[in-house]
Amino acid sequence: MPEMPDIKVGRYTVYPIKGGCFSLDGGALYGIIPRPLWEKTSPPDSVNRIRVELRSLLLSGNGRNILVDTGMGIDWPEKSRKIYNYTYSVNPIVESLKTHGFTAEDITDVVLTHLHFDHTGGAVALENGLRLPQFPRASYYIQKKQFEWALKPSDKDKGSFIETTFMPLMEAKTLTLLDGYTKLDDEIELLVFNGHTRSQQLVRVFSGDTSIFYAGDLFPFAYHFKPPCIMAYDLDPLVTLREKDEILRRAYKEGWIVFFQHDPENTAVTIGKNETGFTVKDTIQIVRT
Repeated sequence: MPEMPDIKVGRYTVYPIKGGCFSLDGGALYGIIPRPLWEKTSPPDSVNRIRVELRSLLLSGNGRNILVDTGMGIDWPEKSRKIYNYTYSVNPIVESLKTHGFTAEDITDVVLTHLHFDHTGGAVALENGLRLPQFPRASYYIQKKQFEWALKPSDKDKGSFIETTFMPLMEAKTLTLLDGYTKLDDEIELLVFNGHTRSQQLVRVFSGDTSIFYAGDLFPFAYHFKPPCIMAYDLDPLVTLREKDEILRRAYKEGWIVFFQHDPENTAVTIGKNETGFTVKDTIQIVRT
C-alpha cells in the first residue's frame, strides 16, 4: 500500500481531517446491492448498521486554510446519538486539526459540499446557549440551489437537513451562496452534482498532472464505483448513475486521486479499469509525518 505523507498539489498541502465516525443502515448505504455481497467488506452490527467515516479535507497554502465539510459536531440529543451510534463530546474536527498544527481560528474558508447533517453539524458551535460559527474567521460556501432546497426539502429527504446546523452561518453573514461551477482560485474548483441532492459541490484541487477529487456522497465508499451501487438516500438515482460514469471516465483518463469522505477502509485511491468497469487501482494511505 503506497503511503503519501503530506501530499502537495501545487501551492497546497493536503491533510485528511478525522471527524470521527457514526453508523447508518447498511441497506440504505448500498441500495439494491444484496447484503451477502456488501457485508464482506462492511460487517453490520446487530441492528444492520455499518460504520461510516466522517473524513474532511484541509487544503493549506497560498495564504489560506480551506476546510471541506465539517462532520457532525457535538450538538446532538441522546436519542439521535443512539440511533447513529455517535459518541463524541468534543468536536472531532477541531481535535484533528490540532494534531496537524491548526486551530479553528486558523481556518479561512469552509466549503460545505451540501447541507445534510453529517456534513454541516460541525460548522456551528453551541456557546452559552447561542449557536455560532465554529470557525469564526472563515468564509463558508454552499450552492444557492442547495441552500434553497435545504429550507424546503421533500418528504423523502427532510430528515437529512437540520436548520440549526447551517442557518446560524447565514445569520452571522458568513455564508456565501454560489451559483454553479466555481473556481476558488486557479488550483481549486467546485464541481456540481445533482443525483444525491440538489447541487452538491465537490472539490478538485489540481496542478500539472496531479488532481485530488473529494468524492463526498457521489462515491461514499470505493464500492460505489460499481454502477448499480447507489445509496437509497439519493434523490435521483439515474442522475447519480450518469454522474458517476462521467466523472470516473474523466478521473481514470486524467489519473486523479479520489479522496473518500465516508469509506472506513480507504482514505484515497487511484482508478483502474477491468472487464466489469472502473475499480480501485492503488490504495493510498495519507499519513502525517
